[in-house]
Parts: sequence; structure tokens; C-alpha cells
Amino acid sequence: MMTRKTIILLMLASLVVGEATAKPIQTSVSDRGTLIRGDREVFPFGIYHVSWIGERYGKDRFLDMLAMQGNGLGIMKTSLDPTSRESDLALLDGAAERGMGIMAELYLPSLGLLIDRMKEYPAVISWQIGDDFNVTNSKNYCSPQLLRERHELAKKHDPGHVTYASGGSALVEWYRSFKDYHGCVDMIGIQCYPVGNKTDFPAPVLLERCHQLFKARVKELEESKIVPIANLQSFCWKKKKGIFPTPSESRNMLYGALAAGVKGALYYTFYDGQNMEGNVTLDLQAPELWEEIGRQAQELVTLEPFLLHGIHQEIRSHSERIHISSWTKDKDRILVIFNTDRKIAHELEAEIPDSLNAHAKPLFANRPAGLELVNGALRGTIKPEEVHVYAVTGTGPENSPDKK
Repeated sequence: MMTRKTIILLMLASLVVGEATAKPIQTSVSDRGTLIRGDREVFPFGIYHVSWIGERYGKDRFLDMLAMQGNGLGIMKTSLDPTSRESDLALLDGAAERGMGIMAELYLPSLGLLIDRMKEYPAVISWQIGDDFNVTNSKNYCSPQLLRERHELAKKHDPGHVTYASGGSALVEWYRSFKDYHGCVDMIGIQCYPVGNKTDFPAPVLLERCHQLFKARVKELEESKIVPIANLQSFCWKKKKGIFPTPSESRNMLYGALAAGVKGALYYTFYDGQNMEGNVTLDLQAPELWEEIGRQAQELVTLEPFLLHGIHQEIRSHSERIHISSWTKDKDRILVIFNTDRKIAHELEAEIPDSLNAHAKPLFANRPAGLELVNGALRGTIKPEEVHVYAVTGTGPENSPDKK
């Protein structure tokens, strides 16, 4: 990863305000509910930068964008208002130069004006039209009619980019179902912030409940053509205690979301205005978590073709805390196994379909491994919170001796 000193030098050489100098890259939604950017489907992976909480704009935010890029993230989700901040245009230009995408949160009363001002910039991916939009007791609550009106207004001003809204997802009665919002937005962020939220996510079942929550919310979006985006936790609820997700919790929650069927992920957040021992950004507040997120970004480069184009299958594990998912693309196949138990290791023995003569090899170095696929059965020990990822070779019905 780049050091802060290196980032500063890069920033000073490129912080120039100007108009968009290249054509915009259009975004849309595929018939299968995935994001299309330009001429290809993508699995968006990035992180929020909540400038409106602490007014961190200009050079500081540009530095933060470079830190995100240096950690392998391809998207920055941030507040933009170039009518009052010229540095917002510099951010868009700088992001485009580095292949970064920007998901823009806009001042909603000026939605059309702001979209017109920025829609030609190639870094733009989406316009945010709602936050906590389905939380009925929130000042941000939107009825389906209101969210649809914002969506249609955004499309009127810019049919070339998708809309995005983030919704509450804990298992509480005042969170309205995403089913009610079909046709009202192009992408929905599914919020899951369980660490430190003991009311909705008791510690023993934190990871299991998070996975089940993602499954339930993704199911609500089935056949809607809305892209389901996991909003994953990278902040602490209580400033003084500073309890962030651990690296193993973070990876388990990401893979639990992938197994649930999300088609993108955004961490919340790199910056939220909190000052913890003089540090306000995630890379300094929780460096081990930040390093873990960078490793996840690398893994998703390999996994993206399977997540977007593979055939996904859930496989029974005979344990309510062990989850197995398979993705098959052409002749290639991967297995993801994760344990949502916080304290107990489990002995696993599961039959893997169409794998009688297949073998499993760890897909990523220096990650949990040790499970074996022999004669169609996956066996071994999976420790608390572990995630295992394997490439399966020699698989397929044609390899079984009873297939002619």
C-alpha cells in the first residue's frame, strides 16, 4: 500500500479543477440484476466517505481517495456539490485519471441541477436518491411513490447513469420491505452494521444473523432488476470504545453477503467525522481492518467472473452454522465454506454434487484451508468465524463413472 507521504506527492501533482475532458461512462442494470458500466458487467466494491458529517473536502478528501485506490478499492461513495465546492470537480477528474468510480450523494432539493452539472464526468457511476429510505420512523423515510419520483427525475436529467439508495435492514418492524420499492431505484444498499449493535445482533449469533439478513433482503429484490449491494460495517458505534469489526468478522460478513447473492459491496465508512486519538480515517483508526479490506479487494478480482456469470448453488452442510456455496462458470468451479459460530469449531462432512472425481485446492494463499474433497465428500475442521475458498478441479457430471 502507498504511504501517506507518497500519496501527498501524487495529489499535489494532479489536483487540478476543470471540466470533464472525456466522455461519460454510462451505467445501467442488466436483466439479471447486475451493474453494467460501459460495455461490461462489474461487481462494484468500494467504500463510503461521509464528508457531510465532518466537512472533510478538498485536499484531505483527495488524499483519502488515493488511499482507497492504493488499497485496491475501485469506488468512492461521497457527497458532491460543485455549486459550492470546486474541489468536487477536481475529485471527479482525479478519480477518472486513476480508474476510480464515484457514487455521488446529492443535496436532494437540487437533484436535477447537480446532476446536470456533473453527468458528463466519466468517474460518475450513480446518483444517490435516498438514505435510510425504508426506515419508517426516520426523517429520511421515503414512500415508494416519493422514491420513484426522485428516480424518474434523475433519469429525466441523466438517462445514462443508475440511481442508488441505501436502506435499513436489521430485523425490526419499522424497516419497510424492499419488495415495496421495485421499480423505484436501480441499486439498493443493504445495510448490515452488527458489531456493537447488541440489540439487533446479539454477540453469539452476530455473524449468522448478518448472513440470514442478507439472504432475506436479497430475496426481497428477486425479479426486480435492482442490483443488491451489501453495505458492510467498517466503523464503530461507540466512539470511546472504538470497537471495529475484526478482520475475521469482516471477511465472514463479506462472504456471507456473497453467499446470499449480493452483486456488489460498499463498506461504511472510511471517514465519518469521529476523532479517535487524533485519527479520523479508517486506515489510521483500524489499520488491521483496513489491510483486510485490501485483501478482500484482491480476492474479489478473482471471484468477480463467478459472482456475476456463474451458476450459484447452496449445498447442505448438516450444521446450521456452516454454510457452503458453489459457483460454476463454464468448466471452472469454486467452493466457499464459512462458519458463523463465534466460538466453536465444527467437523464438516458434506456431499458436494457432481464431484466424485474432483479435488479442492485453496484459491488464496495465507488464508484458512485444510478441508479435503475426496470421493465427492468435503471433510475437515472449520474453526470459529473462518472462511475457506477452494478451486475445484476435475468436477462435473461427465467425470462421474456412472455418467455415460
